[in-house]
Amino acid sequence: MALKTLEYKAEDIFKDIPGDKKNVNMIIPPEILESQGWKVGDKLKFDIGDKGTIIITKPEEADLEDQGVIVIRDAQKQ
Repeated sequence: MALKTLEYKAEDIFKDIPGDKKNVNMIIPPEILESQGWKVGDKLKFDIGDKGTIIITKPEEADLEDQGVIVIRDAQKQ
């Protein structure tokens, strides 16, 4: 099976957080969520690859205290 490559504009993925100049929200496109089987409430782990790529995994067990772990939230309710 061939890998499908999807490209997005940074401004479509990363959104400023009002009042927070150091952080941004990352919007994961619905087709990515669906293809990975991720849903609102899932915990994901984020790492940076050796070439600057963002590596996102869904660990079997994750604690929000673990470095790089976040919970998927509904962007429409932010």
